Amino acid sequence: MPLRPAGPAPSGPAAGRGAPGASLRAALALGLLLGFYLLALSLLVAVAALDVVLVRGTFTVATVEGCLGSLAVAWCVLRVVVLSRRPEEGREGPPGLSLTPGEQPELWERVRRLAERVGTRPPAEIRIVPGAVAMVREDARWLGLVPGERRLFLGVALLLGLPEAELSAVLGHELGHYAHHDTRLGHLVAALRGRLAHTVGTLTERAAREEAQERAEFAAKAARRRAEGRPPPLKRGRTRGPDHYLTLVFTAYTRLCLRLTEAVSRRQEYAADLVAAEIAGPATTAAALRRVPALEAADELYLNHYALMGWDAGLLPPEGQFYGGFALLLADDTRRAQLTALAREPLPQEPGEDRSPYASHPPTADRIRALESLPDDGRAPALPRRPAAALLRTPDRLLADLEQATLSTEALSRHRVPWSELPWRTRREAFAREAAPLLAAMAGPTGAPAAPGASALGHLLDLLDLLDQGLLDELAARLPRSGQAARSSGRAAREFARTAFRSALRQLALGAALETGLCRWELCWAGPPVRQSAPAWFTEDLPTALDRAVAEPAVTAPLRTLLLRGGAHGPLDGTGRAPHTLA
Repeated sequence: MPLRPAGPAPSGPAAGRGAPGASLRAALALGLLLGFYLLALSLLVAVAALDVVLVRGTFTVATVEGCLGSLAVAWCVLRVVVLSRRPEEGREGPPGLSLTPGEQPELWERVRRLAERVGTRPPAEIRIVPGAVAMVREDARWLGLVPGERRLFLGVALLLGLPEAELSAVLGHELGHYAHHDTRLGHLVAALRGRLAHTVGTLTERAAREEAQERAEFAAKAARRRAEGRPPPLKRGRTRGPDHYLTLVFTAYTRLCLRLTEAVSRRQEYAADLVAAEIAGPATTAAALRRVPALEAADELYLNHYALMGWDAGLLPPEGQFYGGFALLLADDTRRAQLTALAREPLPQEPGEDRSPYASHPPTADRIRALESLPDDGRAPALPRRPAAALLRTPDRLLADLEQATLSTEALSRHRVPWSELPWRTRREAFAREAAPLLAAMAGPTGAPAAPGASALGHLLDLLDLLDQGLLDELAARLPRSGQAARSSGRAAREFARTAFRSALRQLALGAALETGLCRWELCWAGPPVRQSAPAWFTEDLPTALDRAVAEPAVTAPLRTLLLRGGAHGPLDGTGRAPHTLA
């Protein structure tokens, strides 16, 4: 049975939280937008009235200054409010991949069936976007009186991480915004907020620029006085231009508008939650509200520490895995348990005095309490058996196409490597960058730069040959120095140089160990993204070998032996002592 557009009237905490009617919301948004221009007109009228009063009085120098000041204020108002061009408002929404009914019939069928239950028109476009988000838009016309094309945006992290029943709750919530005509006024409210943000931003920028210019003039004046042998002015007289005071006026009006419109937005969220509860049940809707923030945190962790792991090395995961690898993270037992525990944690309670009047959404804890106060409909929370991704056809192709639609040209130009290679290849590139100054320093004694295609082990052996020739101090002196090292001299300078040399030598040695398989950098979904391991004898003996290599005289045999004996004594073939974590 279709729901009524306004939804049922709840009891308990949810009572009285239904969103205002569309006509009232349209009147509020339109009134606030007109009020913005009336405020500007009122300022012009007030300035004109002040000029009339000044002209009718005794004509003095103060009269002229007052008229000029009023003209400056009037020009600021006209220039910023009326004449300035603000950026065009994007109607397309966030970038993503538009799905056709032919490509994803199951997902489209689910959305259409839910729209029929809600009693509203389905969207004309379903777009998959990055992140754990869901939102709706409508290109309504004539201040929302004429409905327009509807768009539904679904975050790929929700499709990969939510159970199917909880995805239905999320979809029901978004369709509830359609049913309550919330989206028809979206562009009107956006126009109001965009106009206000542009005006306040422009005035603030102009006021800051005027103050910076005043400071620069004061500094130049002080410099001239010092050059002439006179004392600089003791204090800079601070003047406030019309932009500063107009900023205060329009900022106050902006805060009023945001308080009123965001209060309406919060009530709309409660009303949309009721629609979701009718669709999927209060318990399942509450479970979705708990799980979505956990998915947001997991998605942020995945993108920053896994998908972008090899960015500085010019590497990305395989095609389709930049977003799709999130499913691999969620499939790990440890991560799945962490996600479940995070979703079950008590949500933070926000005291009334700490709640922002400018928040667009109510606290999640309040929304869950409102759902829990609804009468029991006998539906238990759905078990997370079937994932929402089961609604997708050819998900691998979809995820690859999403990358093409959302990633920058720079990102798409990165080299794609398998997950198993991504950690060690990333670390190899890092070792190469960190050892580059040392290789450049080697070009001095040898007279030729290091061969670009040579192995790290080859570079290391060449460097150890130079150390055996007693060239440690000459090599160390060629390395970049810190500010403190540059200011030092004598023995202190040599110690600083040797410390920097040892650090660079360690990076080159680790690069050689990684290259020969003595050390391992492996992907780990359950804990830190990269598990670093090496034979116990290597981790124990490396510090001593480095110390002896940078001693005076240098002794390089321990470091050579340490790196060259790995194939015979390393445990990476399954024999010998277990690997140790590499510090």
